[in-house]
Amino acid sequence: MVQQEHPAEGARRAAAYAGVMCIHKFQVNAMNNNYFSTASVFTDTANFRSILENLPSDIESICQFTQNLLIHAYWFERYGCDFDEATQFKEMQLRYISDIFERAESKGEKDLTSPRKAQNRIVSICRDFSLMLCSILRAKGIPARLRCGFATYLRSNHFEDHWICEFWSERKSKWVMADAQLDSLHRDTLKIDFDPCDFPQDKFILAGKAWEICRSDKENPELFGINGFSGLAFIKGNVIRDLFALTKIELLAWDTGWGILQEYITPIADENELSLMDELAVHSSLSDVPAANEAIESCKQITLPDDWGWFKSPSIKDLYSKHREYT
Repeated sequence: MVQQEHPAEGARRAAAYAGVMCIHKFQVNAMNNNYFSTASVFTDTANFRSILENLPSDIESICQFTQNLLIHAYWFERYGCDFDEATQFKEMQLRYISDIFERAESKGEKDLTSPRKAQNRIVSICRDFSLMLCSILRAKGIPARLRCGFATYLRSNHFEDHWICEFWSERKSKWVMADAQLDSLHRDTLKIDFDPCDFPQDKFILAGKAWEICRSDKENPELFGINGFSGLAFIKGNVIRDLFALTKIELLAWDTGWGILQEYITPIADENELSLMDELAVHSSLSDVPAANEAIESCKQITLPDDWGWFKSPSIKDLYSKHREYT
C-alpha cells in the first residue's frame, strides 16, 4: 500500500524534481559552496524563515533549538513519555521542514523557541534532526548538507544507520560534521566523548566509504545497518540516499520504489550492479557533488522516473507492517 498524494504534495513534487533538477547542473558546476547555502524544496523554511534567521548562528544553539522540538522515535522511554502509533507514523512521515515546524506549532507552545516537554515534541529520526539543522543553517546563508552513512558511536561494535549534517566552516575552510540528535541525555547515555558540533570524521562513515570498506573485506557488511537490517544490500540503499543528499534531494530514510532501490532491502542483482555500486560509492566517499549530480540525472538505475511522485514510495507505516519481525 502506498500513500495518497495531497494536492500540495503534487506541487512540491513538481518543484522538487522538475524545477530543481533542471537547475542542478548549473549550480553544481559553479563549484562553490553557495549551492548549499540556499534551500531545497525539502529544507525551505517558508513562513518560519524570519523566526529562524533571528536564532543564534552558532551550531550548538541551533542544535539545542532542534532538540527542543524533536524527540527520537527509539528514545521515548528514556525521556519518560510515549506516543500512540498513529502519531508516530504521522510525524515520522513528515518530509518537508516547513511541515515539521507547522506540526511543532500545533503541539504545546506555539512559540517554537519556548522550552517544551518531551511529550510535546515531534516524533522524529536522525534524518529529521539533521534536516532541521541543515534548514536553519541554509536560512542563515550558511552552506549545509545532509549526509547518509553509519555512526560508530550509537552502538558498540556496530556501524549504525545514521544521518548527520555537514556545514561549511569559514574559519577552518572545510566541511564539519555535526549531529543535532546528541542532546545531553544522548551524550550521557552513550558516553559521548567528542564535540557533537564538530566531531572527528572517523566517528561517522559516509555510505560510499562503508561500501568501499566492505567490498575490500576490511569490515563485515553485516555489522552495518539498523534494527536487524544489514549487509551490502542495506549499504547500497544508503549510498544512493547519500548521492541524492549531495544534490539537495533529502530523501526520507525509507524512500524506495524506483530503479535498483525497489524495496527497503533490495538484493544486489548481479556483478554488473556490483560494479555500478563500486562507481557510485566513490562519488559518495569523495563527496563529489558534480559526479553525484550527473549520476542522479543520467544513471537510469537510480534516477527518479519522469512521472515520479513521493506518494509512490512506501510510508514508514508500510515499512513497519511489512517487516514487523525487525521493528
